[in-house]
Amino acid sequence: MKIKRLCAANIREAMRKIREELGPDAVILSNQRSDAGFEIVAAVDYDEQLLHGVQQAATREAAAPEPGVAAQPENPPAQSTARPAPQTAPPGQAARRTADCGRAAPTPPDQPRIVWSQDPLLVEMRQELQVMHNLLEQQLSGLAWGELARRQPQRAELLSQLLDFGCHPSLCLQLAEAAAGERDPARAWRLALATLGRGLSVTEDDILSQGGVVALIGPTGVGKTTTVAKLAARYNLRHGPHRVALITTDSYRIGAFEQLSTFGMILDAPVRLVRTTRELQDAVKAFADKSLVLIDTAGMSQRDLRLSQQFALLSDISRIRSYLVLAANAQHAVLQESTTAFARVPLSGAILTKVDETTRLGAALSAVHEQALPLAYIGNGQRVPEDLQAARIDALIRLGEEFAGLYGAPPEHDTLALTFGKRLTANVRC
Repeated sequence: MKIKRLCAANIREAMRKIREELGPDAVILSNQRSDAGFEIVAAVDYDEQLLHGVQQAATREAAAPEPGVAAQPENPPAQSTARPAPQTAPPGQAARRTADCGRAAPTPPDQPRIVWSQDPLLVEMRQELQVMHNLLEQQLSGLAWGELARRQPQRAELLSQLLDFGCHPSLCLQLAEAAAGERDPARAWRLALATLGRGLSVTEDDILSQGGVVALIGPTGVGKTTTVAKLAARYNLRHGPHRVALITTDSYRIGAFEQLSTFGMILDAPVRLVRTTRELQDAVKAFADKSLVLIDTAGMSQRDLRLSQQFALLSDISRIRSYLVLAANAQHAVLQESTTAFARVPLSGAILTKVDETTRLGAALSAVHEQALPLAYIGNGQRVPEDLQAARIDALIRLGEEFAGLYGAPPEHDTLALTFGKRLTANVRC
């Protein structure tokens, strides 16, 4: 092992000297501030176990008392030629002294030692290296995007449009690749949207036509209860009254049962609250004479540990068809996390709500595209039952174009570089 002590005015200068004199494989053993700046001890051909043993030995030596010092009293008595008369200690006191002498001297606690990998200077150096890495990555991303915009301006423009539409960057690259052979920008845009439409689908089993036992599941606040009311009202209008029953499993939210009960009174439909699988089975049997039984489940975060209980409640009854309710105004990361978490239940399709509250449809379409989840209905308002339509892919894409035209703005160069540049450089490395 070759050890070198180096002094420098700052950390960067010290690192440069270490690389020049010991090479890139050098390991920093210690560091301290000095009058000149920093003093660093580094080594090559480093043996961590050997250094650890040396450090432990040094710690023990530092903690051990010097010989002859601990044995001497702090205030030694004055020397006297007269010998005092021996005194006899009481029996109890003598026994305690004997016991105290038999005890081992207390071992001093180990001195705290900073692990070399957690040294404050090394932590600071790692942070600076991470900053430099991020800056370099941003520069490379900017160069990659600039090169793409120079060599393939049509593709760069198409990626910008798709990102403005709201699509996830990975889906943008897929759609742009599908339209790579088209030189005309307008036709390339239409081709990309047509490719997106072919990747989406709608459900074949219409709830309002087939009826059955249907459960709506999804995170909190996506509009499950309102969607249940819309479906029940639409079914009543199409098939007549007294054909629908409502069940809720939401015993957590205050007023959840009362809200559904209000809808039930308006629709003249029975409503029941269940908490266990047995209660749900009994409720489904009790409503066997109803053509449509709608189950409004408790809204829970996709990270809630109680979610598995909700899944178990629905999975034990094979007759239930579950639909995932997603809010179109949510971020793509939230939608993606929701579709992944709730996919543990066999899903018959998805219902997209709050379409009227979003400025981009691409995020929601990207999420259902990734999971190949067919769409059943679209909710675009609070009115019951008017604001509920059967899903149509062409209508959704046109609506997405309309939103992009009304609320969109061309992404800035830095945004495009950070979004696509890293992926472009990764593709080049592959």
